[in-house]
Amino acid sequence: MTPELSTSRIYTDFQGLSDLRRAAKQDSDQALDEVAVQFEAIFIQMMLKSMRDASLSEGVFDSDQSKMYMSMFDQQIALDLSSKGAFGIADMLVQQLANNNISESEAETPDSLLPITTKASPQEAINRAERARGQEALPEFTSPQAFVDFMLPKAEQAASRLGVEPQVLVAQAALETGWGQKIIQRADGGSTYNLFGIKADQRWAGAEATVSTLEYQDGIMNRELASFRAYDSFQQSFDDYVDFVKEGARYQRALGHDGSARYYIQALQDEGYATDPAYAEKVIDIMERSFG
Repeated sequence: MTPELSTSRIYTDFQGLSDLRRAAKQDSDQALDEVAVQFEAIFIQMMLKSMRDASLSEGVFDSDQSKMYMSMFDQQIALDLSSKGAFGIADMLVQQLANNNISESEAETPDSLLPITTKASPQEAINRAERARGQEALPEFTSPQAFVDFMLPKAEQAASRLGVEPQVLVAQAALETGWGQKIIQRADGGSTYNLFGIKADQRWAGAEATVSTLEYQDGIMNRELASFRAYDSFQQSFDDYVDFVKEGARYQRALGHDGSARYYIQALQDEGYATDPAYAEKVIDIMERSFG
């Protein structure tokens, strides 16, 4: 049994912090909760300090002494707010970090058999919901290279149908999704797997997601709501992209690229695929930097 922590509730309580360090060495779940609270307190204190530093001028009665007491006050306020869970940061940290403490037997148990009390990261919770719907689990793209490695094999199949280099499709998907970090989400938080920003017009009979997006009109960027197509996997996104381009009457000029990636993507832009006037150049720049 883990002894009750002498938690620090006054910022000068060094004994409480000492007890916390000792409990943390024992991998105590209770210590994890308390460490998360202390981290939230530090975050709140930094936020308060930044707010005070943003003041345009000093007050009439400001002095070194008043600043010292104000700092002490901020530290105590931060600790009090964090202990009450005012921002919820501690709870999120515990939920994320507790995933590392799942036992080996639990790790080898299929998702469908895990007890509902098992703690999981927000991303894993989303993945489970997607698998329950028969959707592909969403990878965590930790770097641009991880995104390239995952997408390139799928892009090769799609590119062969279009007669272009697969690298240009990977670069286009990277631009549209921020290297997989900004894929459009469904209303329930699940992924749309929409890699190419294809909107859900009257021709689309599948699922869709309505989100805020940026569009250019007469060279001016505006924010508006738009509906986008939602798929069950990245492969479906690639397949629909190929069909969208090949069946779109206005994109036929792009298909006459004769193997030129630059011609292909520039023709797509010229025919209205994207409203960003620099769209083609951005795709080519990503392609050249990622593939040489």
